[in-house]
Amino acid sequence: MRILIVDNAAHALQPLQQGFKDKRCQVAYLDSVLLAVKSIKKYKFDAIIVNEKLTSSSGYDLLNALSLKYPQFIRIGVTEKNDPQHKLKQVSHYLYSFPLPIDTIISNLLGIAEQQKTITKEIIVKSVAGIKTLPSPPKVYLQLNAMLENNSTDSQKIADIITQDPALTAKILQISNSPGMNTGKPLNNIADAITKMGLEALSCVVMTAELFAYEPDIQGFSIINEQLHSLAVAKLAASLVKPHLRQQTMLGGLLHDIGRVVLFEIDHQLTKTYFKHCSTSHDNISLEHKIFGTDHCRIGGYLLHCWNFPYSLILVLLNHHNPEKLLTNEFGAAQAVYLANCLLNEQVPHTKFLEHFKLTNNLESLQQKAQRYNVK
Repeated sequence: MRILIVDNAAHALQPLQQGFKDKRCQVAYLDSVLLAVKSIKKYKFDAIIVNEKLTSSSGYDLLNALSLKYPQFIRIGVTEKNDPQHKLKQVSHYLYSFPLPIDTIISNLLGIAEQQKTITKEIIVKSVAGIKTLPSPPKVYLQLNAMLENNSTDSQKIADIITQDPALTAKILQISNSPGMNTGKPLNNIADAITKMGLEALSCVVMTAELFAYEPDIQGFSIINEQLHSLAVAKLAASLVKPHLRQQTMLGGLLHDIGRVVLFEIDHQLTKTYFKHCSTSHDNISLEHKIFGTDHCRIGGYLLHCWNFPYSLILVLLNHHNPEKLLTNEFGAAQAVYLANCLLNEQVPHTKFLEHFKLTNNLESLQQKAQRYNVK
């Protein structure tokens, strides 16, 4: 792995240099932004680690510029103190604070190296770069999520953030009142939605509203059906995990198929060919590879990478059609999203997956449960 470390004159990040070298990584350590920019133009790096306080600029400015020009990089920021709402988090996949957690940084970065290479292959980067209009990062959701992480649950502040965008507010209320989301009295304003749904559920609806505000004109593809399926997967998957995993699982469910929207925009003629041969009762990943040269899991993973989402979430997208990579000790977000997606598509989960998590005897009850969430 090729890593660039950009520090200031105090050299607080220097211990990382030796730590990565001990793991046989190629490391460039610089305390000059100018030299760092020259090195980036000359050499191909996989990751960049930046001190918040640089000599001639800020770590935020450097990472923000790199996220636009070199989106393939894994971006890591290091700050003086831990703050979930720190603006450096907006342009970083990981954010750490001093004292430097050297072992954690090294293990986390090396642990995602393979996935980073998988989603930044040339065909994916060029395909996404060639699309004129892409879904936008969910900015309002990210603001709300930062408030939740900071244990700030001021309902009025949350309502104020959302209602700044009237179109988004209308979309949120539309989704909140859709089948499967609300079976009671209609929700007429954001305050009602907060009271009835709770902040965590509402933040996921905000995510959905922002993502699906983008409405591509793709023949044979319904953005509304995609939206409802994603919501159903999110809700069913969240019901299958332990409470502390529900937020990430809901988010993974909402985002699991975001790559489909982008994949079908790559080439409309290829998309027509795909819809001519695809089947709703089968996994179409191999067909996607045959026609497009990649699949929606990797495209979605790269999109989340460009939006600076953590790799724990990117892995959910990468593996929701790859059950053999989900045979771990813990039944977590990735496993729940895979299972929920299968059940809602009325597909039978992989035998090894069912056996590994001792779900074979529960399959019928799981299928019945999925029927209550399905909006087909």
